[in-house]
Amino acid sequence: MPAAPEPAAAAQVGFRAYLWQFKAGVVAVAAAEAAGLAGFGLGDGSIALRPFDDPEAANTRRLIVHENAALLSLVAAPGGHGFLSGGDDGRLVRTAADGTADELASVPRKWIEHVVAADHGNALNSQIAYAAGRRVGLLDGTGREIAAWDDHPSTVTGLAFNPKGKRLVASHYGGVSLWWAKAEAQQPKRFSWKGSHVAVTWSGDGRFVITATQESELHGWRLADGADMRMSGYPAKPKSLSWSRDGRWLATSGAEVVVVWDCRGKGPMGSAPVELSRGAQVTSVAFHPRHGLVASGHADGQIRLGRLADQSSIDLERVGAAPITSLAWTRDGRWLIAGGEDGAAGLLDFEAGS
Repeated sequence: MPAAPEPAAAAQVGFRAYLWQFKAGVVAVAAAEAAGLAGFGLGDGSIALRPFDDPEAANTRRLIVHENAALLSLVAAPGGHGFLSGGDDGRLVRTAADGTADELASVPRKWIEHVVAADHGNALNSQIAYAAGRRVGLLDGTGREIAAWDDHPSTVTGLAFNPKGKRLVASHYGGVSLWWAKAEAQQPKRFSWKGSHVAVTWSGDGRFVITATQESELHGWRLADGADMRMSGYPAKPKSLSWSRDGRWLATSGAEVVVVWDCRGKGPMGSAPVELSRGAQVTSVAFHPRHGLVASGHADGQIRLGRLADQSSIDLERVGAAPITSLAWTRDGRWLIAGGEDGAAGLLDFEAGS
């Protein structure tokens, strides 16, 4: 692969960084924007909260959500007033900004490693899904169970809603299963490809489902005709996947550059990807919600920002010394939330530097 341009080639970006260190590793980060909170899901079963309006607050609020258990997943709850988390205690929990916690599901002797939400502003029109072993549970935005499906050939390794929240895809050994987000009895539509699929994403324009595989490559399906796509050449498994707002570009981890595939037309297979932000191995990626910019977290704790227009990049901040495990933008693109394997965490405010 050709070398990416040096960071100095990018225009300078103003921002201010606020950094902390937690005692437990950061598993995932999310923004509960209606509550004005950045959430850091920690491996010790807690959620640490930092307010956007006071990022220099002396104390971090820490909520014990999965007591005596590990937190495995974290996303913002529909409406943005709190968080949804899954743990190795088999519990799906909704935690409000005031610390009130409600158990939405419990699957004894299973881990809830994957939780996703389709937020459409109204709780009744929003959806929540979780995976526990071979089970996928579907809830509405209030937490009421709509359906549960156990018909998967192996443990579910990833979940994603389509852009309208009407369908749900689950990845597993041998491919993916597509479900309608409704209670009626149904058989899933299955797309098959041999091997282990370790993550899944649905394109922002609804045209593609793409997985990361144990064989360190991507595999995808064009939904219009079921055509297969295979994107290879990664030195490591590309576990982090993020789409541009228009659904054209897919950014991925798994190499010493951010690998960005152009998914216009019939899809990315057969075309060379764009490469951004060369450095230590990329472990997490997050497309900016408004612009053609990709934030990347690296194995050495460095965060970079790459620009598609001229394939330039800049160093933003080093957050700890261990791999970055999770990145998330707020919807307006002002704040970037970051967390690391060693418990390092940060908020980057891009309005403060403008």
